[in-house]
Amino acid sequence: MKTELYIEQLQMLLEQVISETTSTAQQLAQQTSHILSRRMIDPGRGIKLSTEERQALQYEIKAALGKSTYTHGIGFAGYTPENQEEKDYWTLEWWFKKGDELQQAKLENYQNAQRFLDFRSFDWFQQPACSKQPYIQGPYVDYICNGAYTITTAYPVMVQSQFVGVIAIDLLVSSLEKVFLPGLRKIKQAAVIINDTARVITSNTKGFRTGTLVRHTPMASTIVRSSQPLQLLVL
Repeated sequence: MKTELYIEQLQMLLEQVISETTSTAQQLAQQTSHILSRRMIDPGRGIKLSTEERQALQYEIKAALGKSTYTHGIGFAGYTPENQEEKDYWTLEWWFKKGDELQQAKLENYQNAQRFLDFRSFDWFQQPACSKQPYIQGPYVDYICNGAYTITTAYPVMVQSQFVGVIAIDLLVSSLEKVFLPGLRKIKQAAVIINDTARVITSNTKGFRTGTLVRHTPMASTIVRSSQPLQLLVL
């Protein structure tokens, strides 16, 4: 009975993390859409933030980040293609937690680096751009912001029915381990937290490393609430 209780408690914690992250992303995407709604959007042209828009967006991002329990970083990412007047431009208004402070990562200032990395090819940007639906990617190593295993929740920002970018929220796997491991260790069986493609986030056993795929599971294994983007696998 205790094991079942521990599993249920851990599942509730997983759902709490997912719920907070997705609701924050959705709310911030709506706020961003409102901030940008005063301008006319040309299809396929993207958007560059004005000073006023950036200041308003920074206020909302910092407010959301300050309230969040699990989030490491939040930002807006958008792309403006090259035209006759300007070169292409990657917008990345990004803020992150460092200790008790919120700091800005001034990644947008380095456009050559953005061209090299080009976040348009990353699933957290590409999938919402194509489907106009939220998307969760990870765990993966984030080479743009933190160089660590990360889970990113991205929500499309729509203005006048046009996609202009995403609100992205980063959760560090190292931080999630501190949240989940106490509950995992209470479960006597091998227990693994995976994403919806069976990639390991963390576990209570050395046999499953972060980022690896769970390719084969015993017949006796149980996935608790398999419809969730973060799932508990008990072997």
